[in-house]
Amino acid sequence: MKRKVFVVMIATILLLQALTTTAMALEVNDVAGEFICNCGCNQGLASCEMSCAKELRGFIKDKIDQGMGKEQIVQYMKVNFSEALLAAPEKTGFNWVAWITPFAVVIIGGVAIELAIRRWAGRRGDEDDGGAGGDHKVGPAVDKKYSDRVNEELKEFGW
Repeated sequence: MKRKVFVVMIATILLLQALTTTAMALEVNDVAGEFICNCGCNQGLASCEMSCAKELRGFIKDKIDQGMGKEQIVQYMKVNFSEALLAAPEKTGFNWVAWITPFAVVIIGGVAIELAIRRWAGRRGDEDDGGAGGDHKVGPAVDKKYSDRVNEELKEFGW
C-alpha cells in the first residue's frame, strides 16, 4: 500500500512539473509582442502576416531555441536591428519625452482653457455689475418704449 501511494505521489509531482514547465515556456509571440514589423506597415510583429515579419519571428524562435530569455532577445534585437523596432519607446533618456509630452500637453491645455474661461467670466461680471443691491438685471438693455408697451399689454391680460 505504501508503495502505491509513493508511486502516485512521484507520478503526480512529475506531471505537475511537466505542466508548469510547459506553462512557463517562452513563446515567440511573447517576445514578438515587444516589436513592430520592420517593413513599414506599423503592425505588431506578432500579428503581421508579411514575409519580413515571418522572418523576424523565425529569428526570435531561433534565439529562444538557443536558450535566450525575453529580455536578452529584446536587447539583442535592439542592438542588431535598432530601437525603431520597439513597439513602445523605452522610458529612459530622450525617449522619456515621448511618454511625458502627450500628458503634459493635455494638462497645460486644460489649465490654459480654465484660465481663459475665468478671465472671460471676470470681464462679464464687471460689465454686468450695475451697482450694489438686488436690482441686478440680466440680459440685454431694453429700450424704454418697448418695455412700457409690454407692461401695458400685460396689464390688459391681467398679468
